[in-house]
Amino acid sequence: MNTFISIDGFVEGMIVIFMFFLCMFCLFAVVVIVRDIVHENGETRRERRRDREERRKMEAVVETAPVVVKVEEPKHEPTPKPEPIVEEVVEEVAEEPTVEVDENAVTFSKNNLTMEDKYAMLSSEHKGFFDSIVKHVNSKEGVKENKREGSYDYKIGSYKVLKIMIKRGEIVCEFMFIDRELIKYASTSGVKMKQSATVIKVIEPSGVGVVKDGIDMICDQIEDDKEYKRNLAREKRREKRRLQNQASVK
Repeated sequence: MNTFISIDGFVEGMIVIFMFFLCMFCLFAVVVIVRDIVHENGETRRERRRDREERRKMEAVVETAPVVVKVEEPKHEPTPKPEPIVEEVVEEVAEEPTVEVDENAVTFSKNNLTMEDKYAMLSSEHKGFFDSIVKHVNSKEGVKENKREGSYDYKIGSYKVLKIMIKRGEIVCEFMFIDRELIKYASTSGVKMKQSATVIKVIEPSGVGVVKDGIDMICDQIEDDKEYKRNLAREKRREKRRLQNQASVK
């Protein structure tokens, strides 16, 4: 009996001792953890304090440091030399010298020049343009040439084919295209209309081709207009005969 009691007391003592050491270990662990936390908080506060002090020092240095502004002198570029102004100069026809007749001075200006005079003043290239156009229009059947003082006119009957002039050293061609729709509208509406001429200045070889195409086009329009008028005349004669026949029957 005493043996069992002594064993139980021994076990209880061991448990008490174990619990004591366990409590001491837990307390030690708690102390260590608390110490680490306090140490970390202290380090954090010290780092923050050091950061604030460093920022203050940097701000103080920035405030006290002299501000140096580097001003670059403007670069003086060499003044460009003015480029020569090139103007397009149109050669004017020189005036004829004054001729004195009976103490009265008569001046011949470029307005008094004939087509032959103006043609003689053209360059060889532009003379070729002029000759080519005149040759082409004269090749058309029924064309009549009328040489005036200021122009050469070409017609087929009452139809205008071409009017060629020389103005300020340039070849100028005028066309009067036949606008059948405009003519119909003018005749039916009773409104007087004046058709504008088409003007072409020949200053390069391509212009010669354009003028020749215009001559061909007008000649075709003239033939179409003649056919239109012939058909219209036939219709009028047919209607007249019909009316006469009706009158004779009555």
